[in-house]
Amino acid sequence: MLDTQLSKTRLFFIFSFLFVALFSLFLRLGFLQIFKSSKFQSIAQNQSRATIEIPPVRGKILDRQGRELALDVRLDSLYAVSREIKNKSQLADRLSKILTANRALLYEKLSRDKLFVWLARKISDVKSEAVTRLKESGLGFIKESMRVYPKGEIACHLVGFTDIDNEGLEGIELHYNSFLKGVPGWRMVQKDAKQRELISREIEMVPPVDGYQVHLTIDEVIQTLADQELANTCKKFNAKGGSIIVMDPKSGDILALSTYPVYDPNNAKQSSLEARRNRAITDLFEPGSVFKIFTLAAILEGKAVRLDEKFDCEGGSWAVAGKVLHDHRGHGLMTFREIIEKSSNIGTVKGAMRLGAQKLYKALRAFGFGERTGIPLAGEINGLLPHPKHWSRSSIINIPIGQGVAVTPLQLTSAAAAVANNGLWVRPRIVTHIDDQEGRVVKNFDVEPVRQVISKETALQVRSVLEGAVSRGTGKKAMVPGFKAAGKTGTAQKLLPNGAYSHDHFIASFVGFVPYDEPKVVIGVNIDEPHPVYYGGEVAAPAFSKVASGVMAYWRIQQALPPPEVVSAAKNPHKKAKAKITPGSLPAPLELQSQGGVAGR
Repeated sequence: MLDTQLSKTRLFFIFSFLFVALFSLFLRLGFLQIFKSSKFQSIAQNQSRATIEIPPVRGKILDRQGRELALDVRLDSLYAVSREIKNKSQLADRLSKILTANRALLYEKLSRDKLFVWLARKISDVKSEAVTRLKESGLGFIKESMRVYPKGEIACHLVGFTDIDNEGLEGIELHYNSFLKGVPGWRMVQKDAKQRELISREIEMVPPVDGYQVHLTIDEVIQTLADQELANTCKKFNAKGGSIIVMDPKSGDILALSTYPVYDPNNAKQSSLEARRNRAITDLFEPGSVFKIFTLAAILEGKAVRLDEKFDCEGGSWAVAGKVLHDHRGHGLMTFREIIEKSSNIGTVKGAMRLGAQKLYKALRAFGFGERTGIPLAGEINGLLPHPKHWSRSSIINIPIGQGVAVTPLQLTSAAAAVANNGLWVRPRIVTHIDDQEGRVVKNFDVEPVRQVISKETALQVRSVLEGAVSRGTGKKAMVPGFKAAGKTGTAQKLLPNGAYSHDHFIASFVGFVPYDEPKVVIGVNIDEPHPVYYGGEVAAPAFSKVASGVMAYWRIQQALPPPEVVSAAKNPHKKAKAKITPGSLPAPLELQSQGGVAGR
């Protein structure tokens, strides 16, 4: 009897417990169904759906004729759902051979317990096909854009390059990255239990906005011409590096911006920082005698000297302001025109002294020295033009002949362009406009005249003197067959760390324009540490001649001068043939001065 009652009691408690448990379960299920259904539904959906970013196509970089300098191509990027892969070691072996990648690193990635891990980004079609033939279900591809530079090293310092994620790192790619890169889109897709994308199960999509196209002022043909001539010159004279800038003086358009050494932007990671440096805007140097162009312009604009006025050039040696100023060759009385043509330091300084420090400084500043040109490239520096209040006793001697100042190649070329443009300084322009893929312009870059540096009359006078400097003076090897060119040579000693001038390291320069009376193009040439020949008239002037000749031929500009007369000895064996006059055949004087850091040649 007692056992029966105990059994009933146990059953009662058991059924009571089960009832309470079931009731609680129903309450919990009801609560979750009513109040938490949306939350768990979202979790379930997230486990079966995925949002995939759709990268945009990065905009092209084009030259002024629409030729492609940078563009995107679509390539496969390889990923793995590593937790699905069974034989990870064997797969790592096979992939390392196909991808020519580190086997240990691949194995480490495949060993991660992940639904997604990158194995290789932007691989070639050949490698992609080889991976596909493995038929490994745990591998997949995503199309990504890869930046390519079809012209290779041409204009590499100007165009720049991008990183693996197509973000600009140098040059135009960096400065206009926000215009070029576009806006990514996205799409939401349905996935199966193994996280594989289901065909035709796209749920929602927002398309990407492709990047804009940047149209440059440079001309690929002229850029190639400048690149090749610069490389040839640097190799011929064993130079450390250099730059050639070709500019339209009226618009300020940079037609070529060439720097040496070069690198391949398609493989920029393999290049050195030295090779990637854009010397045209980052390198400072004392310009030497080429700076006399602007000293002359300041003196004539200030009406301090007449071109026919004569000065005593002291036989090539003049004690002044506690130092001895030398010329590369001794001269006596010369007109100021001859002083510039023959590149006399003594005569130039005498004219500058008559003008005065304040007026000289003001004129040089107006030419843009001591400040950035404003070209939209990272790394441009100000240069150095000290204010007269900081001048020493010898500054009025040094600065007029290109000492005690520091310029960039672009500053020098832009200043010469003002002389060629009747005294009007125009800001250098490297981009004409930006448009979308349909050609709709989103941003224009207008020609920007900034200031009248000198009068038209003064500019014409300076150009006539510089024509004489080429035809009769130190720049004979800059002559352009069929045209009258104008310009100035410079050979400047480089400064040593202790402040003294080197007798072994020089900058050879030439800056000029052609034709001299109606300039179509301005060209600045700077060669860093040429040897054993290092004079601007021997090194830089011939490069100017070749680039200028090439540009005139490319533009089909008719020659203004008849070709030099050549009489064949075969026609008259008793008459000595006249020598054919070419820029390379004309003699050039030895002009490096013994002191002062500057030579005229």
